[in-house]
Amino acid sequence: MAANVPAPAAISVDIAPTAEQAGAQAGRLAADVLRRAFAQRGRARVIFASAPSQEATISTLGAAEGIDWSKVTSMHLDDYLGLDPQHPAAFGQWLSDRLPEQAQPGLDRIRTDGEAGAEVERYTQALEAGPIDLVCLGIGVNGHLAFNEPGDTHFNEPALVRQIALAHASRQQQVDEGLFATLDEVPTHALTLTVPAIMRGAVIVCTVLGEPKAAAVAAALTGPIAEELPASALRTHASAHLFLDEAAAGSLPDHFPARRVSTN
Repeated sequence: MAANVPAPAAISVDIAPTAEQAGAQAGRLAADVLRRAFAQRGRARVIFASAPSQEATISTLGAAEGIDWSKVTSMHLDDYLGLDPQHPAAFGQWLSDRLPEQAQPGLDRIRTDGEAGAEVERYTQALEAGPIDLVCLGIGVNGHLAFNEPGDTHFNEPALVRQIALAHASRQQQVDEGLFATLDEVPTHALTLTVPAIMRGAVIVCTVLGEPKAAAVAAALTGPIAEELPASALRTHASAHLFLDEAAAGSLPDHFPARRVSTN
């Protein structure tokens, strides 16, 4: 276990029959979180992942009642270096294409067309500008969280944003999910929010879908809380909620405490 790791918290786990149902559940909870933020402060700040696992979550949230997107600041977890910002697989563009039109003015994209160090500083300042009410994310096939990779992650990392070399498994995942045609097209480096930056969110809503993620999910939920598996850090958060489809939950032990959603 990594040094100075907080004690495990009671992570909430819901298992739905289908990916669409799991994402819709996550989106409804996300909407509740934003409505509470409006009631408390009149505004909300949210960080999104940009990945196929987030499609139903974002679409459900985007259609939810009571969300005044003119009062929402949206940020995102990570983005590639060396990729045209308008490329459909660029994470800022992916997110922009899926958020409601009303959310566009409040979307603060990671800029990848300038000097990386300057953008690290700018985005760090943006993160520190106010509380983070909500983080919507997933888990990588190798257990990465954002682009914090196994073997290159520190739970007590002092930085909030950093540059990282992408693991082969993470790059291959982008091909397997249809975001790039070949591995050679996938960038090798990215800017990512660190685990401490993610943990700043008051509520974390994590949606993980599909059998390729099952081993990482089981390890993150039942194995040691360790930097070698970044996603295990979710178990140290006071309000983390994990939404799985049956395929992603397939490697969990039978006795694992989770709520199962009815098909009705």
